[in-house]
Amino acid sequence: MKLKNKTVLITGASSGLGFETAKLLVKKGAKVIVLGKDESRVEQARKDLNSSLVSTIVCDIRSSDQVNKTIGKIKKLDVLINSAGIIAYCPLEKHDPQNIKDIIDTNLLGTIYITKSILRLMKKNNNGTIVNISSTSGLPSGGHANESIYMASKYGVTGFTEGLKKEIGEEKKNIRIIGFYPGGMKTELFAKSGLDKDISNFMNPKEIAEIIVFMLERPESIKMDHVVVNRNK
Repeated sequence: MKLKNKTVLITGASSGLGFETAKLLVKKGAKVIVLGKDESRVEQARKDLNSSLVSTIVCDIRSSDQVNKTIGKIKKLDVLINSAGIIAYCPLEKHDPQNIKDIIDTNLLGTIYITKSILRLMKKNNNGTIVNISSTSGLPSGGHANESIYMASKYGVTGFTEGLKKEIGEEKKNIRIIGFYPGGMKTELFAKSGLDKDISNFMNPKEIAEIIVFMLERPESIKMDHVVVNRNK
């Protein structure tokens, strides 16, 4: 896919991997829609990206009503990148119920709500690409102690992605569904959760963003729908 003039919506794009991906896509000439729930952070991302190709949407993806009201206004979209996510580390019995809900609602339900809203448009146009950013913690070989809720949410994203591939395949629609499974990155994800974690040997989100852009640029004749990226131990 040639990315110039393509319209791309990225959730969680005000920081981390989402922001770095937005930055690269703008350089490729894509029209990027930055979506986040914090208006000030979304506005700062727009300023930092400093391009007329960038527009913004403020939306809490945990709310299906907000998603339907804001995403329903989009008339053209070529690519959706579901990048928003949060994490928390603690034993299950010590998890706050609201925190459990926030993780599941953001990582899993948010991905489902956004995709459901956008899929109508892509099916109507019989064209589009959806990239669901899960995690190595959403694979049988991944995950760590004290992240059972995060793993549950990411396993959900993995299952949702695989099920959606089958659904689109059966309907024979020209829509690519890509599951992307990165390991730990040097982002605000852990600090936002209140975790003092050494991430000095984690992956650079700029380099991971380059992989996402590489996947998007592959021609339709190449199938790349399950990509796992992890750091050397």
